[in-house]
Amino acid sequence: MSKFYDSRSIYLVRHCRPRLKKGAHMCIGKTDIPLGETGRRQADKLKNYFLNLNLDHIYSSPLKRTKETAEIIAGKKINVVLKSNFAELNMGKWDGLSFDEIKRKYPEEYEKRGKDLENYIVEGGESMAMCRKRAMVGLHEVINELEGNILIVTHAGVIRVIISSISHIDIKKTFDYHIEYGNISLLKFNERVLNLDKVYCNN
Repeated sequence: MSKFYDSRSIYLVRHCRPRLKKGAHMCIGKTDIPLGETGRRQADKLKNYFLNLNLDHIYSSPLKRTKETAEIIAGKKINVVLKSNFAELNMGKWDGLSFDEIKRKYPEEYEKRGKDLENYIVEGGESMAMCRKRAMVGLHEVINELEGNILIVTHAGVIRVIISSISHIDIKKTFDYHIEYGNISLLKFNERVLNLDKVYCNN
């Protein structure tokens, strides 16, 4: 059981750049894509960044792009634990399509989701609210079960729903934060209270 009154850091890192075509704005949820060369370079920078930050535990979504990012950061010094709660938002039948394709093939659905980003469920997928529920369960599990500082390598959608929950803001407001590949969001856990400390980019 964690020492609730200790000040602890929980780092949320978006996976580094996967192997994508340049310029492609893709809807990638459960699609399992490994890191590209740029992504591996970004992950090496993150490894150097975290070298002296006293990480005690590293968790990752089970998808390749997150697992590879986490393993590079860990550098065989810390075991990477995979947790499905931190997998990306399931985008159902849109998964793997470009956003241009989605707008062309499903214009009415795209518009409806834009108006109700929180609750709209793409066929075969899940809503942001559903993603938030599982992500927050996973987050509280690792905080309550472990002591020390924690790194969680996950996805933009998951980071947004966690920020939304902790900061008590609408999911659309989280788009004020530019969560690019390799971005770090720092949470502070102190006296049973979890707060968003800052969001910044290391790459």
